[in-house]
Amino acid sequence: MIVVKLGGSVFCRDPQRAAAGLAGVRDAVVVHGGGCYVNQLLKEMGVEPRFLTHPGGLVSRYTDWETLRAFVMAMSWINKYIVAYLNASGTPAVGLTGADGAVVRARRKERVLVIDERGRQRVVDGGYVGRITEVDVKALSPPPVKVVAPIAMSDRGELLNVDGDQLAFEIAARAGAKWLVILSDVDGLLIDGRVVPRLTPEEAEALAKSEEVRGGMKRKLLMAAEAARAGVEVVIYNGLVENAVEAALSGAGTHVRKV
Repeated sequence: MIVVKLGGSVFCRDPQRAAAGLAGVRDAVVVHGGGCYVNQLLKEMGVEPRFLTHPGGLVSRYTDWETLRAFVMAMSWINKYIVAYLNASGTPAVGLTGADGAVVRARRKERVLVIDERGRQRVVDGGYVGRITEVDVKALSPPPVKVVAPIAMSDRGELLNVDGDQLAFEIAARAGAKWLVILSDVDGLLIDGRVVPRLTPEEAEALAKSEEVRGGMKRKLLMAAEAARAGVEVVIYNGLVENAVEAALSGAGTHVRKV
């Protein structure tokens, strides 16, 4: 099995090209993002998107009830766009959220530690964000290709926003996947303008904690390090190029794996 994480930055820049990059990949589970569509829908609803900064520099979306509604609507639309494109292109695909068949369960984060505008640590309400606890990998096994939105369910039946990179890692690790391909809008990890072709888990983790790496790449490197230690080879590559998954598996991008 191959697990592919299609970043929201890729889909938002060019939905058709992003979906086209997945065509022909049959033994795959695809997890997608789409934060820009969530932001757009929130603003149309008159709600300003809010984000939390956590110790270590990671940033996450604050998901209250209104944000959760927008999140589910936006992610469901993206999911069906990708599924329709794949099926029309001859790649059989089925779209799911984690709530469908209870394939992804999570525990709601009641409280989270954040850094406020004064640089101080404080604890705030966790909203409708979840920490993944269970994944039914048998239900996700291809064929057909399963396209999964990062929405989980709690044991109380709540819909929860879960991190897409984390969901992709959980599926890859629990299913014993050979590859986890993370498609972003860059050619890989860039240091001084150049792609870093190979990293060990230790090197990836060290870079994620350094000032050389910022934004969402920090989270990707941390997940890549964890996945590589579990025996999964991780590739970070550009999802906007032609045959992106095939190119990544052939050596393009940044590969994180155990020596």
